[in-house]
Amino acid sequence: MMKVARGNSAQRGAVLLLVIGTLLAAWNWYLKPERAWAWAAALVLFVCMLIALRWTGSSAEGRGNAAREIQNAVVFAGLMMTITLGAKLAVGLGIWGDEDLARRGTMVLFGLFFVFTGNAMPKTLTPLASLRCDPAKVQAFQRLAGWTWVLMGLGYAMMWLLLPLDVARTASVALLASGALVIATQVVRLRRSRQNLA
Repeated sequence: MMKVARGNSAQRGAVLLLVIGTLLAAWNWYLKPERAWAWAAALVLFVCMLIALRWTGSSAEGRGNAAREIQNAVVFAGLMMTITLGAKLAVGLGIWGDEDLARRGTMVLFGLFFVFTGNAMPKTLTPLASLRCDPAKVQAFQRLAGWTWVLMGLGYAMMWLLLPLDVARTASVALLASGALVIATQVVRLRRSRQNLA
C-alpha cells in the first residue's frame, strides 16, 4: 500500500514539473521568438516525458521496477528542465542578470543525475539465476560502473561549479569520455568472459 502511494506521489510530482516546464517554455518562446527551435525542442521533450510517464500507468506497482525508474527519471529530467527554463525566463525578464549562472546550475544538476544513477546501478542487480555468464563478474561490473558514474558525476558537478566556463566545458567532456571508455572497456571484458563460458 505504501509503495503505491509513493509511486503516485512521484507521478504527481512529475506531472506538476512537466506542466510548469511547459508553461515556462511557452513564456520563454513569447519573450524570445528568435530561439523558437530551442523552445520547441523543450516542448517536444516534455511531450516525450509525458508519454513515458503515461506508459507507467497510474501505479508503478503494476509494471514493476522499470516503471518506478521511468517515473524517477521523468521527475529528475523535469526538475532539470524546469530549473533551466525558469533561469532563462528570469534572465529574459531582467530579474536575474547572469546567464552563465543558469548554465552552471544546469550542468551541476546534470552531474548530480550521474551521481543518482550511478548510486542506483548496483542496487538494481539482475537476478543471478538469469545470467548466462559468471555472476560475480557481472556484479563486479555493475559496481564498477556505478562507482564510475558516481565519481564522474561528482567531478562533472565540481568542474561546472569551480572552473571558468570554457575550461569547464572542455574538461567535463573529457571526463565524460574517459568515464565512458572505462565502462566500455569493462563491457568488452565481460562479453569476452561470457563467450568463453559458452
